[in-house]
Amino acid sequence: MTLSFQALSKWSLLVLCAIAASLAGVMSAHASDRSAEFDEKHRRCLERITEDADLAYEEAMIWRDDGGGRRAKHCEAMALFAVGQKEEAAYRLAQLARASDGGTDDMRADFYAESAHFWLLAGNAQEAYNSADAGLKLREDHIDLRISRARAFAAMGRYDHAETDLTSVLAFEPENANALRYRADARRQQGKLEQARADIDRSFLMEPNVDTAVVRGEIIEAQRKKARAVSEASNTVE
Repeated sequence: MTLSFQALSKWSLLVLCAIAASLAGVMSAHASDRSAEFDEKHRRCLERITEDADLAYEEAMIWRDDGGGRRAKHCEAMALFAVGQKEEAAYRLAQLARASDGGTDDMRADFYAESAHFWLLAGNAQEAYNSADAGLKLREDHIDLRISRARAFAAMGRYDHAETDLTSVLAFEPENANALRYRADARRQQGKLEQARADIDRSFLMEPNVDTAVVRGEIIEAQRKKARAVSEASNTVE
């Protein structure tokens, strides 16, 4: 039987489509296998940091040069933080979040969250704000990013903005003890002592740690001073 040119073309197209579909399946499976392999290598790299951060950093650099992509870059940044290079770690995480191989929006938001946290630990409130704000543009509901932005606001003396961000967090997570503690301090700074006391008492009830106790003590002292000032003013009038 002789096939016409038109029929042959259609047959060839069907064969090519079948081959392409088969190759796509193979490539997808290969990519999935590679992804799982890289995820496991990333996990081991992060674990290595707890054992020997310097060695983990060196291995992450080699892996990155060998095509390790975002996972290698992430491990490299985390190792830098572990050896005390907070600013460099924060900078690299922000760079990774903006990079073409930074992954999904959720992944990028997480990198920004780590960057913001490290900037705060390094004492750079402006950069912490920049990372947190960039991350929130990717994921508005990211709790850690919103808390970090609030802390950056507070560090810059913008306590009203900090309170707003923390109130948003508590709308999603009413029992978030850290958010309550940070909001209590922001309210104290604005002279909202009764509201601050209510927040810190709730936070202390949930997580009675040293940080919360310190803020609670500052609020109680501020209330005592205010009460004394009111009493002295009343006595003066009399």
